[in-house]
Amino acid sequence: MSTPSTLKKDWVLTQEAFDLMLARLDADRESAGRKYEEIRRKLTKFFEWRGCARAEEYTDRTIDRVARRLLDGARLPEDKPYLFFHGVAINVLREHWKRQEREGPEPLNDQFPARSLIVNPEETRERDEARLEKERRLECLTECARRLDREEMELIAEYHQGGEGAGERLNKERRKELAKRLNIQLNALRIRAYRIRAALENCIDGCVRRGAMK
Repeated sequence: MSTPSTLKKDWVLTQEAFDLMLARLDADRESAGRKYEEIRRKLTKFFEWRGCARAEEYTDRTIDRVARRLLDGARLPEDKPYLFFHGVAINVLREHWKRQEREGPEPLNDQFPARSLIVNPEETRERDEARLEKERRLECLTECARRLDREEMELIAEYHQGGEGAGERLNKERRKELAKRLNIQLNALRIRAYRIRAALENCIDGCVRRGAMK
């Protein structure tokens, strides 16, 4: 007897939507098919690693949502389309957690080893949420960094090149050299770097909030 679905289906993937998704992945149908299979494999691993008993079902759900959003006019990042799928998968996973809070954990099956019996589900959920938040911020950092001018990106990267581990003296010397090369005062360099970083952080915060509302 088949197991009842744990997710309500509010939209069914159509051939039109599937064809559009493949076309967005790559103009060459064969190449698009390979990219689709790779994305599907990554999504399944994503859900398996986070303890979802029916990873394939959640993967289907994610792909359905992506296809529908593409029909509605959404665009896939040309260089890293998986990031779009991953963002949707995060929201599907959040719904999975909320459902578990209401209905309790899914029944154990052969996919789960005996150690699942001694795992604190609340601690696991908190760790996964923290990991997802970090992953989302990294994705948003990549997205927001692309919006910077090349000169801004190079400046902020070089300004923070040493980091905390390099020591204050070494960082100061590097920044002096950078200011000299740009023919500006060190204080002016600090202000410029601060403004770029503030704009980048605002962009990241907005990106994370938008992801949470999807």
